[in-house]
Amino acid sequence: DICHLFDKDKKQYHCQPCGICRIGPKEKYFHCTKCNLCLATDLKDNHKCVENVSRQNCPVCMEDIHTSRIEAHVLPCGHLLHNYTLCMYVFLCSQIICNDCQAHCTVSFHVLGMKCSSCGSYNTAQDGGLIYP
Repeated sequence: DICHLFDKDKKQYHCQPCGICRIGPKEKYFHCTKCNLCLATDLKDNHKCVENVSRQNCPVCMEDIHTSRIEAHVLPCGHLLHNYTLCMYVFLCSQIICNDCQAHCTVSFHVLGMKCSSCGSYNTAQDGGLIYP
């Protein structure tokens, strides 16, 4: 046994290609060599491979995904987000001002940008904090 862990009730296992111990059970996971991480077996032939995807930080919280104990969500594009960050931003809205038409709107929050509901431009800025609808 490579790893000497005392808490056996979580069914940890060592993944040699990852180089770290994972919380199991091992039978529910497989190592994708292209993505270079362990994924749930239901994703075996059902995910888009992105080379070394787990070696990147979560684009929302900027925390390391590979060594994190927080479960990651595989997006349709193949990239990963920590599950809690995905849930944290799903129902958030933001007040914005459009730099093109000067409209003030309340829109769904998005990490990359928010679309003006008046003219459709993404040339916007937050005009206040985040709002839970």
